[in-house]
Amino acid sequence: MARDGGSRLTAVCFLTSYIWLSCSLQRHSLIDQPQLSSFLLLFISGLIAFVASLFSKWLPGADGRFDSEAAIKGTQSSLPHRPRLFYKPCIIILIVLRIEIVQIILPFFQCATEGIEAFLPVLLAAHEFFSHRTIQAISDDPEDMWGSPLEDFKNWLIGSPITLLFSTILFSYGVFMVGDFTTRSTYFCSTLVNQRLNVALIQWLGVFIDAVIMIMLWRVLSWTRTTKSRLRTLSKLLVSSSLGVLLVWMLWVAPRVSRHPEILGHHPFRGIGSLYFFDVFSTALLISTLLISTALWICDSTALEPTAIASFTSGLIGSVQNILSVGTYQQTSPGQALLVLLVISVGFILFTYANNMRWIIFFKRVFLILFLASIFITSTIYVTFRNKHLDRHPVDDLVYKNRVEADRWLRHATVSTTLKLAVNEYKDRHQGRDPPPHFDKWFEFALKRKSVVIDRFDQIEKDIRPFWGMKQQKIQEGLDRLKGLPDIGIITIAEGKASHNHLTNTMQNIVLDEAVSMISNFVEYLPAMSIAINMKERPRILVPWDDIHRYMMAGSKPRFQILPPHSHNSPVDDSKLTDGNLKSASSEGSGSTTQSYILPKTFRQLEVLACPRGSAARGGVHWNTRDFCSSCVKPHSEGQFLQDWEMFLDPCHQNDIFNLHDFHTLPHLHDLHQDLLPLFSRSKTDSFNDILIPLIHPVNQKPDEIGFDQKKQLVFWQEDATDSLLNTRQSLFGGHRRRLVHLANNASATDRVSMLLGVEANKKEKFQYEPTQLKEANGPLPFEFSFTNTYDCRDPSCRLLQREFGFKEPGKALENRYVMLLDSADGPPQDLLPTLRSNSVPVLSSIFREWFTERLMPWVHFVPIDLRYHALHSTMAYFIGLKNRGTINGRLQTTDARHEDARWIAEQGRKWADKAIRREDMEVYMFRLLLEWGRVIDENRDNLGFTLQQ
Repeated sequence: MARDGGSRLTAVCFLTSYIWLSCSLQRHSLIDQPQLSSFLLLFISGLIAFVASLFSKWLPGADGRFDSEAAIKGTQSSLPHRPRLFYKPCIIILIVLRIEIVQIILPFFQCATEGIEAFLPVLLAAHEFFSHRTIQAISDDPEDMWGSPLEDFKNWLIGSPITLLFSTILFSYGVFMVGDFTTRSTYFCSTLVNQRLNVALIQWLGVFIDAVIMIMLWRVLSWTRTTKSRLRTLSKLLVSSSLGVLLVWMLWVAPRVSRHPEILGHHPFRGIGSLYFFDVFSTALLISTLLISTALWICDSTALEPTAIASFTSGLIGSVQNILSVGTYQQTSPGQALLVLLVISVGFILFTYANNMRWIIFFKRVFLILFLASIFITSTIYVTFRNKHLDRHPVDDLVYKNRVEADRWLRHATVSTTLKLAVNEYKDRHQGRDPPPHFDKWFEFALKRKSVVIDRFDQIEKDIRPFWGMKQQKIQEGLDRLKGLPDIGIITIAEGKASHNHLTNTMQNIVLDEAVSMISNFVEYLPAMSIAINMKERPRILVPWDDIHRYMMAGSKPRFQILPPHSHNSPVDDSKLTDGNLKSASSEGSGSTTQSYILPKTFRQLEVLACPRGSAARGGVHWNTRDFCSSCVKPHSEGQFLQDWEMFLDPCHQNDIFNLHDFHTLPHLHDLHQDLLPLFSRSKTDSFNDILIPLIHPVNQKPDEIGFDQKKQLVFWQEDATDSLLNTRQSLFGGHRRRLVHLANNASATDRVSMLLGVEANKKEKFQYEPTQLKEANGPLPFEFSFTNTYDCRDPSCRLLQREFGFKEPGKALENRYVMLLDSADGPPQDLLPTLRSNSVPVLSSIFREWFTERLMPWVHFVPIDLRYHALHSTMAYFIGLKNRGTINGRLQTTDARHEDARWIAEQGRKWADKAIRREDMEVYMFRLLLEWGRVIDENRDNLGFTLQQ
């Protein structure tokens, strides 16, 4: 590489944009619209390249700011073969073809082989090897006629194309091996066909096309003499390629879309366009910087040099990350990690000599050698002294910590023993606001029902608080909109009685009857009102975070001037202080934003808009379904195990979750609203704004009479195939239920899992994470995960499930010690409460929240399992034990079973359900909820409240 400042600046721009682009593409909204995104990115990048050509005098290259006679002289001596006339149209065709290959791979990215792209420098080095031309160095010094044979051999070895090819292969293989340490996602590749081989062949074709494009572009641009003409040529190629992408889309995709107009993705939802186009322009700026700097750099050297440096940089960063992860569940082989770092470092150093690179970016080669040596020495010291053993099993600590936390939660929830204490506690927890009218009647009702929860109703406050920022008229208008929608139950409270409308669905009427029956026990203390109840499992109110934030801010203004209890005098005229905020918050929802069919990708974008600004989800959907997202699980995990259940229920810091649950991967088939409407639902995810309400669904569940010790030592989950007939490609390979069945039954020879296993160290039993073949890990653990089918399997989706997973005979879940509880596609597990009340251990993996969710404590009332299932084997091995259950990783395991902990969790869950999640507790929660709601919808709500008589 030339040593002038312009070339160094070009290299810095190239490397900076490459690293930035590599990191940002991991989470991007552009992946959901690949054809449109490709067209826009190429077109905008072409325009930017044209604009850059107008300022060519300030850019490196011939006729540029850094131009010099020496630079031109060096360029002339290393010119490639003259390009042919057909090179430019070939480049355009190959770019379009390469984009189509990417779009073919993306839907099956979980089957892709990581690191194949690392061999692009090898193909370019092979091209230089077979087209090698000896370049006579131009020097003013006289030739040394008496050089030693050893020195001649050394010069030949360094300058030989064989050395260049060998060194490139060496460090490229090292970069490829970096991906071998990456933890894989449980998003699986189908076992029906050999998709991995097919995708790998397509990947190799794509890398070959990349090499051809780079070589042709190098020849074309190198024979274009000035920087201005080079950038103009690049601009024409990019714009022409964008038009080619557009043409392919119109000829191939548009006819199919016209036959199925529902997949157009057209919708009236707010916010998606701005987020998408921001990503388009920011990414186009990065890509144009990368392409311009690449074009200028390859003209000053070869196509191999920038490609090799980019590949080396990726490998070096990945190697350091692997070494820093040594001792964790993500990296368990320190020796192999150091070996890969050594191979990359030695290979690239040899490459710099073989390619005669005295300068790398902006520092000399000797400094690179010292830098790599220091990294290797530091890594060796770090790995040597890194403690890879755990003295205690993490689940031991989690059970103890959460037991203490459960006691603390209960004390905080039952502070009040008298009405006076309850009033004061309410005001302390609600920013000085008085309790709602008839709070004394509620307190008396709660005591009579022996409720263990008196003071902690955080879910009610969270659900209702945004409505304090909305005018009562808007709330009523929202209720009127809901009354005209299907599957909406309306409960009316008037004149001391409760009633409901009659729906066509018998089961829905039964649910409404139970709700009216509960309300009738305290209806005389409720104001007149009507409430709309969502009779479907799936929640429906998904308001953008910006709107909710404005409502929350408007509702938190100090507007309360409490008069004596039950007073209906006119409020103090301080509404002018907040009226503007209320109007601005309400005006956003004035338009209708409702649609009954929403594609999964559009639904995911809407969920992203419900997350706070700056959250990980706002950065884009995690499209990489192949690799495990460690940054997504870190906030709510302790090592491999789920620690913070409340944080786990928040999807905004874990954007990979949108690919791993049927709720996100299936089309939304019910009405979805982006306006804040007063809809009550049985369950929701944290992104939604439905108001949670206790609803009783009829369940024919007999009391569990089988003791824990008499149950089968199995981890059991089963579902009828008729509940999973709606399939998309994402739900088939990434759905939470299918992934679980695949994990236990369809493991391939290449599937691995990290397990926490017992080892003997210093004559003491300790624990360490070890990579284990998934089939071998499944062996000692009694997993029984399956689909059943009680009807004829005639539906294509049913037959697909049967071929992929097979069907088994129906079994009884509560006959087993461990019952795995998974969500349906629309809501939480129907068997959660029956399992809690049984003698079995609930093993829960859910993204939904119900009215009682805040009352359940993980590791005390149930065993939590992350939706990614990466800790499933380690968790169940802790309870079931591995001793006398065969070998793992070639040795007998000594980990004893913790049946006493499992029995304790089953007992605690059963006792707590019988104590805090009874029908009586539902009535207490319902009473409190409707008192709060009755005040919010009152025109005089700012002056309504309960105060103790002096």
